[in-house]
Amino acid sequence: MLKPRFLILNVLALLPALAQTTVTLPEAWNIALENNLTLQQQQKAIQQAREEVAIQKTGYLPVFNGSAAFYYQSDLPTLEVPFPILGREFTSEIGVKDQYNLGLAVNQPIFTGFRIRNLVKAAREREQAQALQDSTLRRQLLLQTGSIFYRLQLDLTQQKVLEEAIRRVDYRLQQARNLFYAGQAAAFDTLEVANRKLQYQSQLQNLRNLYRVLLTQFRHVLNTEAPLDVERLAIETVELSLESADDYLAVAAAHRPELKQLAALQQAELYRSRSLQSAYFPQVYANASYHYARPGVNFFSDEWMTYYTFGVGLQWEIWNWSRDRKRVQQSRLEYDKLDLQSRQLLQNVRQQVTEAYEYLQTAREQILFQRRIVAQEMERYRITESKYAEGQAANLDVSAAETSLLEAELLLQQNYIQWYQYKLQLDFATGAIGQNGGK
Repeated sequence: MLKPRFLILNVLALLPALAQTTVTLPEAWNIALENNLTLQQQQKAIQQAREEVAIQKTGYLPVFNGSAAFYYQSDLPTLEVPFPILGREFTSEIGVKDQYNLGLAVNQPIFTGFRIRNLVKAAREREQAQALQDSTLRRQLLLQTGSIFYRLQLDLTQQKVLEEAIRRVDYRLQQARNLFYAGQAAAFDTLEVANRKLQYQSQLQNLRNLYRVLLTQFRHVLNTEAPLDVERLAIETVELSLESADDYLAVAAAHRPELKQLAALQQAELYRSRSLQSAYFPQVYANASYHYARPGVNFFSDEWMTYYTFGVGLQWEIWNWSRDRKRVQQSRLEYDKLDLQSRQLLQNVRQQVTEAYEYLQTAREQILFQRRIVAQEMERYRITESKYAEGQAANLDVSAAETSLLEAELLLQQNYIQWYQYKLQLDFATGAIGQNGGK
């Protein structure tokens, strides 16, 4: 009977395995989207762009300024009477040496050549571009996560095939030993089967080691330290249907966020160009101010007074050596550059969709062919094994049939995973990644 202490140790040893979470691809996507630090940084960038819109809108509002000043004037002008009064010459200083002024001023733009309106529109377009950049980063993260997920699936399926091959070899090894003990087989036959089993075990161990490495990459992409494993896919039930290539191209042109982002940046640059053109027009402002000062408007009276001013000002740069015109031209060149980038990106998107579509068609054909090959290799192995039991086939014939069957099964599993990987690439190229749960 086991002591309680040993039972506790056994339970503690099993806790990591029990705590391990198995995730599907959609669940992995949700974890990655929630934990990714790049996406969190992008959210800050969106908030900054949103604040910029609010900043530009303040251009419509009046600006209030408060001021306080003290001045001391060492000398004052002197008023001299040109003739004596009561026999004495008369002189008097004009003004006050100590001067105080408290003021409140307001400045309201009336006409700025539509500069403020265009700056607000440009800021809104840049905010939209940042939101689309967030969508782009999310899709790239989904692609990266899905790629590692399917590499893990390939490793798992190949492990399963090798485990089944090892079970077949175990049966063959026991059969060869029985024949050897009965004097119906040579020692070489037993040794050959045992060596083949060791080869399969070595391949299986390599796959398990690679699986652990891939899991570390998977957790890194998900930005989590939690023990995770992936849920095995029933890849044999995959649906091999495809729409027409033109349909996928149309979806990509309508849904790729990179294309929408460049369009938003183009619009932002267009509005920026128009804001620069506002320098061609006069800038009209209304100004008002309220003062509490000593002396006030009566400079000769050393006492506190209140007064206010109001006016309308116009400012217009008539000539600045074509500086504004060159700035506008520079902005138009940036707009043209963005247009060229958009056209180049559209060509790249079309190429990505076309390549992924062609790869999928090839993978579908290979799956259909390989299914038939696996079925034939299984039948060949069955017949060879039956003949070997009847003494009509050699051990090498059975080994060859077993090896061919294993290679065919491994290749079929690889073709299945390639279908999933190319489908993931197609979903990314069309902008639909994440919408169908990775199927």
